[in-house]
This record gives sequence, structure tokens and C-alpha cells, in this order.
Amino acid sequence: MEMVKWYLDKKSQIPLYLQLKDLIKYYISTGIIKNGERLPGVIQLAQELKINFETVRKAYKELEKEGLISVNRGRGSFALLPHGSSLPKKTEEMSLENEDNLEAALKKIINRWLQQGKNLKEIKSLIRKIFREIDEAAPKPFIIFTECNLPQAKQVASLLEDQLKIRVKPVLVSELKSELNKIPHPEITLLAVVTTGFHLNEVRKIVADLPVDIHVLINQMSPESWQKLASLDKKTRLAFICKDPETITLYEDLLRAELGENILLSTSLIKEEDKLKEIINSADVILATPAALAVISELVPPEKPVFNVFNRIDPLTLKMLQTSISHKIGQAPFLSKYQSNLSS
Repeated sequence: MEMVKWYLDKKSQIPLYLQLKDLIKYYISTGIIKNGERLPGVIQLAQELKINFETVRKAYKELEKEGLISVNRGRGSFALLPHGSSLPKKTEEMSLENEDNLEAALKKIINRWLQQGKNLKEIKSLIRKIFREIDEAAPKPFIIFTECNLPQAKQVASLLEDQLKIRVKPVLVSELKSELNKIPHPEITLLAVVTTGFHLNEVRKIVADLPVDIHVLINQMSPESWQKLASLDKKTRLAFICKDPETITLYEDLLRAELGENILLSTSLIKEEDKLKEIINSADVILATPAALAVISELVPPEKPVFNVFNRIDPLTLKMLQTSISHKIGQAPFLSKYQSNLSS
């Protein structure tokens, strides 16, 4: 596990155990921590990160609940998910004899053009035109970002495009399999399938044995949004709205941990129509996921503050994705012209 870099942003608004949990998820999903590999002990990792060992224990328990690690008393904690396939190495190289034959054939064609009265300037112009057409027809690299709701998929895809300068296609998880089947050579043009931790297991099953890398992206609320919420009066009535019960549990704990146990907080799923309208009317400030925002946009008065809880991509996971994509492009000669777009 020499490649593993343990790092937590202690200035972040995100609880340390969640940061650690998401970091380990990322390492498992990308194969940096391999299937069956032993994780550092709770006390060992706590000492390395200079945090309370209960923080590490809590992260490990969450990962065990999600089936990503196995915790055995007396033996330690072990990763459960196998690493997905990666870009296969090129197995067929053009031999020197074939290169010689190709050079001889090109010379013969050029000599024939010269005999037909074309000059070297015209031939060079024609060859440049041929290469230009080949380049324009060449497959362009792209990334798929997949989520269970389209508004969030589109939002994150747009954020990724801005950061990576490469086309990112938003795809619903339910449509991922059919989308992958449409790609003639995914090992060449599809640089990665990116998803959130909520859908990691599902996406891995869909991708299966395809030679495509899977990356986990962590979405969170920006520090600016957290600062605005922290500055609100303690009597401010907050409402959190999302699509699934799991997210409500997660964010209710997170909001109370960051803003105080006694905050006035109501929650609702978007499918709970009566309750949804009630808390929108009674709350002073609305917090919602992108999927919920798409539903409640017409229900919330324009003067009422609304916060998107997933309006920022975690910088650490973004940097890891950026590095991986940059490396993959560097391995494919015909994609190398996109390398400069990833440098920053």
C-alpha cells in the first residue's frame, strides 16, 4: 500500500470521518487499495493523520455497513471490492519490416504523382489535407458521469467539463448499460466512468468486464455556502429536501454537527407532496439536492434563500481524477493533443 497517501483537510466543513470514508472509497474503487488488501489499523491511521482513533473507527464502521471493507477482530480490516479493469496494454506493434514496406509504398505513390506532373509543394499540401481529415475523423476522448437523477448528472458534468476541458456526458445510471453498448471502442475513447459513492457498487456491476476505469467523485456544499448558513440567526428555520431517506439521514447529521444540535431543521422527501409544501412555506431557508431543486423550483417563493448542497466538487477527488485522465491520455498517442488542456 506504498502508493496510498493519507490526507484530510482539517479546515474543511466536512466531518473528518466522512472525508476519510470517501478517501478510502476512492482508493478501493480505483484499485490503489486492492481487493483483500489490509487497511492500516485504527490506532496506526489515527496517529498518522493526527486525529482521534474514534474518527477512524467511525469511518471504518460506515465502510463496513456499505460492504466495502470487512472488519475482523484480531486480524484487521480488509478491502472487499476488486479493482475494475484498466486500459489494456497494446499487444500488437508494427514490425520493422512492415514499416519498411509502408515507407516503400509511400515513396512509390509520391514518385507516381511526380511522374504525373505534380510538384512537391502540391504533394505536401495533399498529404497535409489527408492528415487533417484523419485527425478530424479520429475518435475524441470523453468521460461519462452517471447519477440516478438527470439534473444532478447535468450539473456535475458541466462542472467537470469546466475543470478538465474534456467533454463529459451526463448519463442516468439506469441508462448506463445501453450507453456503454453504443460505444464502438470504449477502451480507446471513454477515459472513465465517474459516479458518486452512492452508486459505486451499481456502476461496477454495470461496467463489469469492460476495459473502462471507474472513479468516485465526492460532491459537497461549498465553503461559501457553509459560511452563509453559519452566519444565520439561531432561530432561522431550515428545511432540507432530497430524493432518498439515506441522504436525509446523512445531511441531518452533518447539518447538526456543523451548525449545532439545536438548529430548527425540518426534512422532506420530494415524493411527500403535502409535507413538502408545508415545510417550504414554513421554512426561512431551503437546502436541497439538485434532484430536489428541479422539483421545488416553482414552489419556492423567489425571495426565499435556496442552497444547493452539492454545488462543489471535492478538490482532492477532482485532482485524483485529473491526474488519472492526464496519464491515460498520455498513453494514447492520437489523444496527446488534449494533454495540454489538462495541465494547470
